[in-house]
Amino acid sequence: MNILVLSSLSLGLYALGTFYQLLAYLKKLELKPFISVLLGSLAAISQLVLTGTQLVEKDNFNFNFLTTASLVAGTLTLGLVIAATRKPLQASLLIIYPIAALATMATAHWNDHNTTFEPTSSGIFLHITLSVIAYCVLSIAAIQAILIYFQNNNLKKKNNTILMRNLPPLLTMEKLLFEMLWSGTLLLALAVVAGFIFVDNLFTQQLVHKTFFSLLSLAVFSTLLYGRKAHGWRGLTASKLTLWGAGLLMLGFFGSKFVLEWVLNT
Repeated sequence: MNILVLSSLSLGLYALGTFYQLLAYLKKLELKPFISVLLGSLAAISQLVLTGTQLVEKDNFNFNFLTTASLVAGTLTLGLVIAATRKPLQASLLIIYPIAALATMATAHWNDHNTTFEPTSSGIFLHITLSVIAYCVLSIAAIQAILIYFQNNNLKKKNNTILMRNLPPLLTMEKLLFEMLWSGTLLLALAVVAGFIFVDNLFTQQLVHKTFFSLLSLAVFSTLLYGRKAHGWRGLTASKLTLWGAGLLMLGFFGSKFVLEWVLNT
């Protein structure tokens, strides 16, 4: 299917999805889960199909900055839409839809085909798959942490804002956050282990920043989970550490790719 058609379809569906979620958020209409899932899923699937056409080039794979960002955004959106059918995560869709739409637009119009590589083993695919899923889960956790941060501040100031009226109780929000953190941290640990096993040298010049920040992020998330279990950490402490961990992870992966591809042009 034509890239223009796929990108237009995805962008249009994301726009409709954002508008629909916003109306529901503002209580202008009753949210219909089926419509929400349909719009979000079709938008994400269109984005992933588009990304796939940019990602696979004969026997090579084009994991450049924009393609990877679109892959993560599309996978994250699809996972979040599905999770929102069973968990109170609708508010997060208002944040992720515009981000995914930007990633779609970028990969369709400014994609670079000069960073392809030919995989040498299925183990590398395992490492990449675990990494992408871990990034997605921990990105959703970061969005959840942002909402909890503002929810905490509103509760302390006793502000009955529209955010407060739309979010589940704080304890429910925190329970969801730590469910994401446990699964995301486990996936990240498995991705790191797979990397050490299947990637020739994770400390080469082009991988050392990614490896360093991934390990640092894993340490932050592990510390937070230990603090939760041993000392009952929650609220603002949990939010801030989640954002620090997610920030380090994104800096290691996307930051290093941005510098290599857009600044150093290598």
